[in-house]
Amino acid sequence: MSHGPALPKVNGNDPMPKYLQAREILLGAIRAGYFTPGSKLPSTEEISSLVDISLITAHKAMEGLVEMGWLRREVGRGTYVREDVDLVNGTPRRKFFIGLLFDHQEHVNIDDYYHGSLINGLRRAARADSDRRIEFFFDDRFDLRDKARQDVGAICFHPPLESQSHVGRISRRHPVVILGGSAADERVAAVDCDNENGARKAIRHLLELGHRRFMIVSGPLNLSNARDRAVGATSELAAHGIRVDKRDTPVSKDSVVLDEETKARIERRLTDTDRPTAILAGGFYLALATMQAARQVGLRIPDDASVIGFDDPPSAPLLDPPLTTVRQPLMEMAANAYRLVCQTDNRNRTSCKLSTELVVRNSTGPVRL
Repeated sequence: MSHGPALPKVNGNDPMPKYLQAREILLGAIRAGYFTPGSKLPSTEEISSLVDISLITAHKAMEGLVEMGWLRREVGRGTYVREDVDLVNGTPRRKFFIGLLFDHQEHVNIDDYYHGSLINGLRRAARADSDRRIEFFFDDRFDLRDKARQDVGAICFHPPLESQSHVGRISRRHPVVILGGSAADERVAAVDCDNENGARKAIRHLLELGHRRFMIVSGPLNLSNARDRAVGATSELAAHGIRVDKRDTPVSKDSVVLDEETKARIERRLTDTDRPTAILAGGFYLALATMQAARQVGLRIPDDASVIGFDDPPSAPLLDPPLTTVRQPLMEMAANAYRLVCQTDNRNRTSCKLSTELVVRNSTGPVRL
């Protein structure tokens, strides 16, 4: 015998399908306050008894309310009214899925400062969105072919150049935004900082300190942000009559970890009589590895070599010496990416580049040679 609230019964003579009638009865009970936000519903068996329908019909009615965003299921616990249903306007927030897509060949650590900040920024933007109920999911492929729903978008994290065609294919069926890189296809929106200008700022700072011999340590150049930083640095140097050759432009095989071959190459170069006195590393972890390589060959920072990195995590000012960095507006980048992927009008989904900030600390100083 059921102990639930007294609900209207499904009318067998009504041409409306019974599961739709049951769904409307349950909706009415939620709106009337019989089932409040966050409360647990009676079991499917009890619902079937309360409104006089079969178990299958009751299950179908409740599944419909789950899909509509009114209810949520917890495995092994039951079905609950969602806490975020809008009882004032009488409708739930629209459900929207956003895939956070990465390249499976990259060694991406989503817990590091860069990715963690972007993901937290996306979550913050979703929590502030009063129009949609967002569910994020992760995938290590630039592919949404297994997502049949139309209410799916994708934020692709810095796709390498060889994956850009996959991103373009996704954009023909779903809203897509590249985050932390640029797009080869002008129809795909991208959000990043102005990496090229950020590198130029760093080089100008080193030039003002009197440096004339430089090393530019880059991440893989098939990543647009690493490429743009290298282009910005070498272009700014060329504008001041300074050209760097292959010896002074090492490229790491990984954007985070400095591979042993490149590290050995950097160490050898830093022991030459005409060694660089200033180093720009295209990432925070690359800067740390470069500082370690410099110390390995007996150089002091900044007395013998000034070092600048990209990104400005809370640990940067705690290093010895505190690291000069090019700070990226990561939270703002995430907010812009969220806004763009949620736009329904593709014509307004335009790319943007945000300004960087040079944060000067004690890892850079006047040239001593």
